[in-house]
Amino acid sequence: MIKKSDKKMGKWMKSLKRFARNKKAISGLETAIVLIAFVIVASAFAYAVLNMGFLATQKSQQVVLGGLAAASSALVVDGPVYGYSNAPGPNGNMTSVIFWLKTASQAASVDLNVNKTTMGFENPRGVWPNIYNSGGGSLTYTVSGTTYTVAGGGAATIVWEVGSGFQLQPGQKVRVTIDLTKLTTASTTAGNIMKNEEFKVVIKPPVGSVLEIDRIAPAAVDTVNDLG
Repeated sequence: MIKKSDKKMGKWMKSLKRFARNKKAISGLETAIVLIAFVIVASAFAYAVLNMGFLATQKSQQVVLGGLAAASSALVVDGPVYGYSNAPGPNGNMTSVIFWLKTASQAASVDLNVNKTTMGFENPRGVWPNIYNSGGGSLTYTVSGTTYTVAGGGAATIVWEVGSGFQLQPGQKVRVTIDLTKLTTASTTAGNIMKNEEFKVVIKPPVGSVLEIDRIAPAAVDTVNDLG
């Protein structure tokens, strides 16, 4: 016959076992909470790292593309450069230069507005930093103590042969004419190109590298001279 004290002891042991089981459940729940907290913190950290990586990649790409755009030439000469003379002969001078421009392969459009693009000219007697002043007043520069003047309207003018406006698009072409008689210093022929003389035209678009056109006049100047 089971004593009452034994029954009480059995109930007490069962309660103790249930309590022990409940403690295990609580410990497991605490572990799960800690694990979930670690996962959330790790996810937030990984998201921040990924965002920083994406941002750095995007900035690097922008820098590379900007560098390529600045380093590559946006303009190229399309065809030969011609020099013209009003008084050809062994002692004649070229008084104008004509050439054609187009955009480089895969290049975007180029703004040829006088407020965006400059054209310079250089020969053994002078340097004119900007002769592209279409429609403007006279331009005067002083370089190394020498004063150079470009008559009103500018010595360099452009005419669209394919296309129109100031934006030179891919597939379009412009003709550039430089009237050297408008380039004056102490002598009205300072800008003219003499025989066997080297000259340079420098075109600076708003985007892309500078385009330099270097040519040498022939030994005998004709009315029309193909300078290559």
